[in-house]
Amino acid sequence: MDSGFKNIYIKLSLTMLLILNSIGLAFSQDSQNLEKAELRNKYQNEFIELYDQELYVQSLRPAKEIVTLTKEIFGENSYRLITPLNNLGSAYYMVEEYELAQEIFKECIQLIELNRNIISPELSSPLYGIALTLNQFGQYEDAIKVLDRALRINHVNNGLYNPDQIKIHDSLTESYVGIRDVEKANHHQSFQVFISKKYYGIDNPQVDESLNKLAKWYKRTGQVYSEREIHKELLTRQESRSDGDIASLVETYKNLSFSHRREGMDLFQSVNPLKDAIEVIDLMESPDLNLKFEVLLDLGDTYISYGRIQAARKAYLECWMLINDDQTMRGTIEDRFSRPVRVRNVQVPKTYPLPPIGEEIGKTMPGSISLKYDVDLNGQTINIEVIESAPAGIIDQEAIKVINRVIYRPRYIDAEPQLTEGLNIRHEYNVRLTDIEDEEIEDPDTKPIENSSDAPLENPIG
Repeated sequence: MDSGFKNIYIKLSLTMLLILNSIGLAFSQDSQNLEKAELRNKYQNEFIELYDQELYVQSLRPAKEIVTLTKEIFGENSYRLITPLNNLGSAYYMVEEYELAQEIFKECIQLIELNRNIISPELSSPLYGIALTLNQFGQYEDAIKVLDRALRINHVNNGLYNPDQIKIHDSLTESYVGIRDVEKANHHQSFQVFISKKYYGIDNPQVDESLNKLAKWYKRTGQVYSEREIHKELLTRQESRSDGDIASLVETYKNLSFSHRREGMDLFQSVNPLKDAIEVIDLMESPDLNLKFEVLLDLGDTYISYGRIQAARKAYLECWMLINDDQTMRGTIEDRFSRPVRVRNVQVPKTYPLPPIGEEIGKTMPGSISLKYDVDLNGQTINIEVIESAPAGIIDQEAIKVINRVIYRPRYIDAEPQLTEGLNIRHEYNVRLTDIEDEEIEDPDTKPIENSSDAPLENPIG
């Protein structure tokens, strides 16, 4: 064989061998990746199932495996990591591993900016996740900056009135609450109604949901007048619909009534919406007796909170008379009347003695008081006694005065009001040390109680 030709032959043979080896390696690599992809899909289904069942701790393992496999298959900087990282960050957040969640969301953001751009719509989710962790850490100003960016990205990609931005406004609300800026918090709640009206149309029933949400926000923050105005708007919308949802209309009547009852100033404004609700129910082709029961119960509670005992008893009696129309309601009615229920609640102070207006609370120490009392046939508290008080004598008289002002719906058996004896309540509070003699204080160096609240004892009803 000619030497030149032989050399060419050898080179061609070597080249073919290299090509065949490359094909073999590629085939082997593809086979491995295929196995990893199948395993990745298995973990993905496992993660979704666990996460949907709120088994967040258990969902962490498949979430981590998905990230690892995705990196092995597609590379460390692949855009295919965006969703797995978001899922892992969300799982960490749900198990309150906020620092780890924040790290994962930051990695996700860097990946999106590398593969996409700085205004990619995919940025909204990890930015939102980081803001949630910042709110948890009390870093509200930083959270606001991150959420503002998420909101701008949302508007650029989806327009000003898209509903996907709602959750961002909710988190901004919480951030502004954190820095005590109620005006801006109000803006981010009320703007959601504006979004709904623009997106769905002013008269669309879908707007009612955003109005209800805004009313709950005003109620939560004690803005009674604003809450009431929203309920009035809702009522006007619902009453104008010939084929409207009666249950929703009745709920609005009840909410409007309660907004007046909370102020305790106008009996007629409090009871009239409930009477209107009963009239609407009675006009139904087949009146909803369960709905009527709830309204009558509210009517009785409203009357008794204003001290109209006889009117309250009449409303409660009408509740029991519903059993004559539907025997299946007996269990529900008996249960709702089986124990006293507070209808006018007055809170024992969380700090005592109360500081003068404008003065700081100052140094405090923890205190607690336990009281025992009865509820008579008219829902009044009687026979109030202090069981235990530490430090002794500090808040005793104030607590007794508060419990004396609390009004209950009395316990009923077979439509008859009953005396209830031996109700107990324990209240923890912060003792303000200013103006209190040192000998009354046992341990002034103890840390003050935070977020104290009324809590019943183990046997709240005798």
